Formats: sequence, C-alpha cells, structure tokens
Amino acid sequence: MAVPRLTRRALLAGLGLAPLAGCMVGGNPPLPFSKVRAVEIDVRPLVERGLPNYAQKVETIGRAALRRAFADALAPSDADAPTVTVVISMIHFAASPSGRREAPFHGGYDDDEATGRLDLAGTSRLLSLSRPLRVTRSPADSGPWYAPDFDDRRLENLLAIFAIRARRELAD
Repeated sequence: MAVPRLTRRALLAGLGLAPLAGCMVGGNPPLPFSKVRAVEIDVRPLVERGLPNYAQKVETIGRAALRRAFADALAPSDADAPTVTVVISMIHFAASPSGRREAPFHGGYDDDEATGRLDLAGTSRLLSLSRPLRVTRSPADSGPWYAPDFDDRRLENLLAIFAIRARRELAD
C-alpha cells in the first residue's frame, strides 16, 4: 500500500484551517429550557458510603445553596418545566487548609472538590437526562484555617459553587 505524499496544497490547506481549531466547542450545550418546576437534592450516595450524619449536613447546606442559585429559574406552576435533582456523590476536602500539597514530588495544589450529577425528570417535551457535575475550590478561600467553623465554611463555599454550576446547565 502506497503512503500518500504530503503535497504543498494539502500542507497550505492544513495551515490555513489550523486557526479554526480554536473555534471547536466542547462539552454539552445548555439545556433547552430556562425554568424548572422544582429543585431537589439527593445525598443518598453519601449515605451509602456510611456517612448519614454528614449527608444530612450536606443536604441542609446544599438545599439552601440550590434555593439561592435557582431563585430566578423556579416556576412551580409551569406544567412544562421539569423537576431538577442535584445528586452529590462525593465531597473531598484537601489535606492542607492552604491548598498546598505537602508531600514531596507533588507539584501544584490540592483543592476541595465536589462531584455529582444533574438529573432531569422527563416532561412532555423532554426526555429525562443526566449530566455530570464537578467543582473545585481552594480551601484557602474559606478564611482563616484556625477558626472553629473553618470546615463548615469550606463546605458552604463548595456547595454554593456546586449549585451555581448546576444552574449554569439551564438556558438563560
């Protein structure tokens, strides 16, 4: 089998189209609606990992964060609006409150992280679907590490960003 040769014309066409590579859009487009009937939070993955008390705390803080983030998108009387469920499957706090990795041979920073997904119940116009969500935040953004409520502030900040990230999945 003969290997095709790189001609001058093919090379110039490739170089001419190379700047357009930056125009490629990755990820999912926004969901095709701007209003939701209700927003719920699901922390069952945390309970299944053996953390029922922590899951209850995450649910309380997360519910308030979702209420603030979705305030402009709630339409409880709209029959066509879907119900959104935000599932939180994992919360990871960095070992160092400064966010700096202390172990040798580890460059960079270690951030607080929350992962989960956004689930939509099906409606007459839309099938049910699910989208993954992941957010990170530096623990240093939560104020002084020596304060007694430092871990609570870290959780509140992380869940606030998680709620905002879930809200951004909807069309404006």
